Amino acid sequence: MLRSLTLKNFRCFQSFTIEPLERINLISGKNNVGKTSLLEAIFISINPIGYDAVLRIEQIRSLASRDRFKTLEEWRNIFYEQELERTININTIEQSNIQRSLKIFMANEMSQMSVPLFQEDETIPFRTNESLMTGFRKYDGLVFEYEYPNGVTRNFLRADGRAQKSYPRFPEGFPFVGIYITTNTRSHREDAERFSNLERVGKQDEIVKALRLLEPRLQRLTLLLVGRGLIVHGDIGMRELVPLTLMGEGMGRLLSIILAIATARGGIVLIDEIENGLHYSVLVDVWRAIADAARRSDVQIFATTHSYECILAAHKAFETSEKYDFRYHRLEQINNDIQAITYDRETLATSDEMNLEMR
Repeated sequence: MLRSLTLKNFRCFQSFTIEPLERINLISGKNNVGKTSLLEAIFISINPIGYDAVLRIEQIRSLASRDRFKTLEEWRNIFYEQELERTININTIEQSNIQRSLKIFMANEMSQMSVPLFQEDETIPFRTNESLMTGFRKYDGLVFEYEYPNGVTRNFLRADGRAQKSYPRFPEGFPFVGIYITTNTRSHREDAERFSNLERVGKQDEIVKALRLLEPRLQRLTLLLVGRGLIVHGDIGMRELVPLTLMGEGMGRLLSIILAIATARGGIVLIDEIENGLHYSVLVDVWRAIADAARRSDVQIFATTHSYECILAAHKAFETSEKYDFRYHRLEQINNDIQAITYDRETLATSDEMNLEMR
């Protein structure tokens, strides 16, 4: 698990550290303070092919075309104040003080020639546009430099679309399995695939138990073909099985979350606006289900919220659980800098008793 995360020059973060991190981490704060950007930074840092992760998060934000960046300038959005001259740093400290880092920076090809790890064995279908701005014509491409306890590796993405990629021997336990659930990307195909994998090893009951929090009549789940795709259906005692898509947004949301946790064993699950579609009255039980699933699968969770009820529900759920492995982090703009204010069990309880604003 990650114990500490430091960002420099990524999106809205010039210099930022969040610690201590727990198994379950809930992040809140005002609009445009960087909650989603923080999830994106974690997703990039645990992805061994960083430019693929950046492309995917930019697609979600509608900042990239469907399957490629067209120019180097399109990478500008991930740099602080959109300045390509800066170097992005994402540093993590894990259990046993294992440290890893990722640097992202523009460079010219000659500066990379001293790195013997390159294997020019793949051409990536990135288009280029000849009308690049004069300001960064000196750059031939973008470098993703990973530093692990056992060495350094660099992936160099050229302006002409070719990638010089190195494949090091990753340390044990890396790369992590990382799943990012956003507010507007839910795939029925992925849900069906993940459910199928769990059903194959007889773990359907774990999913059914969690979903009964929202639909007590649920007896079992199965996959049925609808059109050209498989959809998860549930047995709630009616004459026919009912697609979970007809049981409300909350059911679909919770299904995706629990399936992601069960799939990402030993990894990390990122959830943007976790309370979406869930009624406040079930949030305590939902948090208990999420905590139980995360512990069983040894998964670390980072989630964001705007909901005061969601924050209090998480605190109450962990207060009565076997272990209080939860931290709440509020992001706050202080003197033009973003800082994380972390609440432990005692400070959350005090803030609740005194009715202090925590969002």
